[in-house]
Amino acid sequence: MMDLKLFRDRTYSLAIIAIFAVCFTAYGMVLVITQYLQNVHGFSPTDAGLLLLSYSTCMMVVSLMAGKLVGVVGSRRLILLGLTSQIIGLAVLMVGMHASTIVISAGLAIVGTGTALCLTPTTSLAMTAVPAHRSGMASGIMSTQRALGSTVGFAVLGSIFAATLTATLGDHLADALPDPIERQEVTETIIQNANPRAYAFVIGPGRPIQHVDAATEEAILVAADNDFIVGMRFSLAAAIGFLALVLAAGFAWFPRGNDFDGAELGPMVPE
Repeated sequence: MMDLKLFRDRTYSLAIIAIFAVCFTAYGMVLVITQYLQNVHGFSPTDAGLLLLSYSTCMMVVSLMAGKLVGVVGSRRLILLGLTSQIIGLAVLMVGMHASTIVISAGLAIVGTGTALCLTPTTSLAMTAVPAHRSGMASGIMSTQRALGSTVGFAVLGSIFAATLTATLGDHLADALPDPIERQEVTETIIQNANPRAYAFVIGPGRPIQHVDAATEEAILVAADNDFIVGMRFSLAAAIGFLALVLAAGFAWFPRGNDFDGAELGPMVPE
């Protein structure tokens, strides 16, 4: 039989990591997609927000049901399903960004559903894994992980996105901007506007790509569109990799069966 304290600690630690990974993914994804929509496609903040509505609506609706579902199927299944849904949704976004806003909305909806399926069950599992006298500290740590996950996801996925543009955009603008000085200036402006430091506090108004010559602007947009897609795919692939590791750990170590509480944990061993 596994040591009770070790079982508690491992369950709680894995729940903490899962919360971090879910928030890391959700906030980082929103950043890079919003930048793409506003900077390249020229969406207004309102239009971009309306497109993201599929994400927030699914998250809100599923969150209202998640608490009841925990009592029916247990936390383990919901968390694993949520992580899997997030991965599927990100994959849809990676493949379908060039397709249409309908595909983007579908991917966002799947990610939102997965996020909602994870948050409540993970919190429930974590809080039942700690003794009652440590519940206040455990709750504080959970809240901190949500904030850290969102901040780190914002910074890491945004930085991957900006780094990809830095590596590729200048070369791809060569045909549109033969003058190396102008090309350098345009490249630096686009990259700076895509850098997460440019959005230090909120995902603010977009900085659409513009040029005095309409034909040149169109050529820049075509090149930027391709590079932004590549940058987003690298960012979302990093998020998928992180989620896949957490999912594998969850399959191996999240408690099976119904959720436990402190009184029932003693005789229970993980399968």
